[in-house]
Amino acid sequence: MKVLTDQDLLDLLTPERAVSAMKEVFSLLYRGEVLSPQRTVLTVKEDWWGVMPCRTKYLFTVKVIAVIPGNRDRGLPAVNGAILAMSPDTAEPLALLPGATLTAIRTSATSILSTELAVGRKVGVLGVIGAGQEAEFHIRMAQGYLSPSRILVTSRKSHVELARRTGAEAVDLDTLLRESDVIFATTSSTTPVVKGKLLKEGFHVASIGAHTPEARELDDETVGRARTYMVDSLEAVSKESGDYIQPARSGVLRGKVVELGEVLERGVKVERPSIFKSVGVAVQDNLASYYAIRQVSL
Repeated sequence: MKVLTDQDLLDLLTPERAVSAMKEVFSLLYRGEVLSPQRTVLTVKEDWWGVMPCRTKYLFTVKVIAVIPGNRDRGLPAVNGAILAMSPDTAEPLALLPGATLTAIRTSATSILSTELAVGRKVGVLGVIGAGQEAEFHIRMAQGYLSPSRILVTSRKSHVELARRTGAEAVDLDTLLRESDVIFATTSSTTPVVKGKLLKEGFHVASIGAHTPEARELDDETVGRARTYMVDSLEAVSKESGDYIQPARSGVLRGKVVELGEVLERGVKVERPSIFKSVGVAVQDNLASYYAIRQVSL
C-alpha cells in the first residue's frame, strides 16, 4: 500500500490535472455511475466530523474528515483527516492519502471548474474571502489555471500574511465585494459575508463554507440576484447548507438551480449573475485519489 504525503499530492495533482479530475467527477455523478451513500456526520461541541464512502469503477474510498476550529490555535489545519483507497474489485488497500491537502485541492479545483463554466478562464478581478488553507489553495489553483488580472483577499485576520505569500492584494471586505468579478467564499462564518448590494452586475460567486442548515455565507440579496444557482449535488445542499435551504424555503431563490454535472453533460448555459454552492461529495475524493495514484504508477 502506498502512503502519499502532502507534497506528493501537490506534485501529482497539478491545477490542470485536478480540474480534469473534477470534470470527470461530476460527469460520472450525473450519469449515475457513482455509488455514494450520504455521509455520516457527527458534531461534538464545535467540531464537525464526516465519514464519506464512495465506489466508482476506479476505486473504493473512505474519507474521514473533520473541521476542528481549535486546530488553528494548535498550529494545525482546521480541516484534517485521511482517505483510504482500495480496489473496487478485490478490496486490496492501495493507498493512504492526507485528507486536508486532498480536500483543499479537490475543493478549489471544483470552484475553479464552476468559474470556467460560468466565466471562462480569463476572469478579471478575483476576490477570495478567508485566510485559511482553503483560501490559499483557491488562490494558488487560480494562479495555475485561470488568468485573473488581480487577486484580492480579505478575512477577519491573517489575510495580510496570505497576500504576502501568494502575491495577492490585502483589502477590506467591502472593497473586495465591489471590485471583484469572481468571488471565492472560503470561510467558517455562520453569518453572510457576501453582500449582494455591493456585487457587480455579472458576478460569479463560489461558496464552499456554510455546510450546516443554520449557517450562511451568502445573504438573501446575493441569492435573489443570481440567474443561475449551480450546486455540486442537489441532494447534498438541500440537506446540509443554509445557503440553499433557507432561501429555497423563503422563496428568495428564484434563479434556475442546476447541478454541475448537468452543465457539463448537457451543455446547460450558465447565465450570470451566478452562484456555485458546494458542500463536497465523496466522489471528488475518489477521483482525486485515483488521478494521484495513477500518476505514481506511470
